[in-house]
Amino acid sequence: MTPEAAALACVPGATTGPVELHALAGGLTNRSFLVATPRGRYVLRLGAGADSLLAIDRRAEAAAQGIAAAAGIAPEIVHADPAAGLLVTQYVAGQVWSDANFDDPHHIDRLGEVLRRLHAVDTAGTTGLARLDRLETARGYVERIAAAAPAGRAGLERLLAAAATVEAQVASGSRPMVLAHSDLHGSNLVDGERLWLIDWEYAALADPLHDVACVLAYQPRARRHRQRLLAALGLGREVTAPMLAAAAWMFELLVYLWYRTRRLAVTPSAADLAAERRAQRVLVHNRNL
Repeated sequence: MTPEAAALACVPGATTGPVELHALAGGLTNRSFLVATPRGRYVLRLGAGADSLLAIDRRAEAAAQGIAAAAGIAPEIVHADPAAGLLVTQYVAGQVWSDANFDDPHHIDRLGEVLRRLHAVDTAGTTGLARLDRLETARGYVERIAAAAPAGRAGLERLLAAAATVEAQVASGSRPMVLAHSDLHGSNLVDGERLWLIDWEYAALADPLHDVACVLAYQPRARRHRQRLLAALGLGREVTAPMLAAAAWMFELLVYLWYRTRRLAVTPSAADLAAERRAQRVLVHNRNL
């Protein structure tokens, strides 16, 4: 499937010269294309129409990526139309991270440095940024799921009750809210001339521990380096093992509910169902946090 002509016209040089177009793999909520024109190489991203269902705020995404791009952490935005779910950015060449990268102390240090810089970005005066409330986000997903399948509400409400207890273990009055990426899957880390973070759909002002929990939930091989990552973010002395485990549980809850919610709009693949079941197993196994 190719992008619509109106969307392609937003890419610099696409209407005045030869264009090479390649669909990009990856991403569960968008269609993305590498577009090469006489002006350069760009990524054209089109939303798939499930933004409100999946709690995606495209205006907040553009605001967050714009700040991160100015800090040299994200690709530069060339054109954004949040209402249409359209985003054009500079293309950054490189390799996405594999499991092996997350098991390498050197690469963990590099990731820690990028996250330290991201969390240090001054967001004062910036409008449009989202603010993450994990419990409220979870409640929103539960309401959507239960509205479509009321018979499952009781089980989902029990999850929310557990989440309220777990979230209390994460909370801290001493950690200021920072700009967090919130989706640090290996496919969103591009290692090229520098380490880039891409796909800012869920970026928000959040507890800095949220990004650490994200890495550890997505990448089990990074868990043995958790103290190294915490130290890079200045959290090594403050965050206890139970606190980190609770933060990871909350992230797994959001992953599980996200996949459950997505099923309302998209027929899940075998990989989607496997990811959902994995998150559910983690929630059940660690329900007594």
